[in-house]
Amino acid sequence: MSKPRRRQASDRISLVSHVPERTAQTIDSARATSDVREEEGRPTTTAWLKPVAAFILLFAAVWITLYAAYARLPFLRPGSVVIADAKFDTLVKQPMFGPQDRHRVMMFGYSKILSALRPRDLDAALGPGFRSYNLGLPGDVRFLPILEAALAAGNIPTHVLLTIPWDGKREADGPTAIFHDDNMLAGKLFPFRTLPRDAALFLVQNRNRLRDAVRDVDAQRLTMLDDRGWYFIKSQSHYPGDRLPDDYALPTDHPARTEPRVIPERSLVRERLEQLARQYGFQVLFVPAFFRAGEVAPWPATDRIKPSTISELPLIRVIGPDYFTYPPSLFADPQHMNPTGALVYTADIARLLKASGAFD
Repeated sequence: MSKPRRRQASDRISLVSHVPERTAQTIDSARATSDVREEEGRPTTTAWLKPVAAFILLFAAVWITLYAAYARLPFLRPGSVVIADAKFDTLVKQPMFGPQDRHRVMMFGYSKILSALRPRDLDAALGPGFRSYNLGLPGDVRFLPILEAALAAGNIPTHVLLTIPWDGKREADGPTAIFHDDNMLAGKLFPFRTLPRDAALFLVQNRNRLRDAVRDVDAQRLTMLDDRGWYFIKSQSHYPGDRLPDDYALPTDHPARTEPRVIPERSLVRERLEQLARQYGFQVLFVPAFFRAGEVAPWPATDRIKPSTISELPLIRVIGPDYFTYPPSLFADPQHMNPTGALVYTADIARLLKASGAFD
């Protein structure tokens, strides 16, 4: 008789686990806990969207609010910005000349010229048919942007007067140049970046006369426009009568050294200016700048009244010395003239223009 065959473990495949029930529950619990931990550690596709979206919305709201305040409350801006904006946005965009204006003159420079050339007095000295504008900008030596704005608005000069030369830069900035200039980048992205500070200063300085202060800013802006760009920078005057003492001097003065005006022969700005001069048919004249007596040495005596020519086509000429010097009493601060000084400088420019024959 044969023995019954012993069943091997591999003889039968069972779909029922032979693990004891309590052990199976423990294993399942461990697996569930592990799965939960894994799911918690794994980032979901929407978990980061809410805080990012909230930040973007908050940032946009703050940006729009500050920009709206910057645009709607111009009196909070520094005076130099108010004046520059008024020249760009109003002065050169309205009709500047009439058909009776045979000589149409624009004079450029920075804040020194802004405070020194009085167009109405220059016109009166040079006679009928002469109409001039002071397009000097506070804190900015560039003249092409405002010249181009005037030309685009249909205001075409016959003569462009310069006191400081163009720069010697020969190549245009590339498209990425803005990323290498922190101030330029900040200005483009946040034009209102100084608004909180400016608003605080305005409120502190005018806390007892806010309404009058707002009117003062608007009145000065309108007065500058009526004076065709001339503006007296009274805010920097700290002496009685808006005049420096006769013995005024600074440690940075160099009374034994002249300051010759160096005009680069090649320049990107010069190329653009010459292109505009040919296109619109105006001439370019370099006229003297000015310094405070004692700030630099007086310019050597010169007989150069007739213009010396830099370029024939277009016509670019230099008239007179590189600069005049005036006593401190004609200055309201170390750099800017008071109204009396502006009358003296304007008269000197008028005499020089008359003697040069540039407008014959």
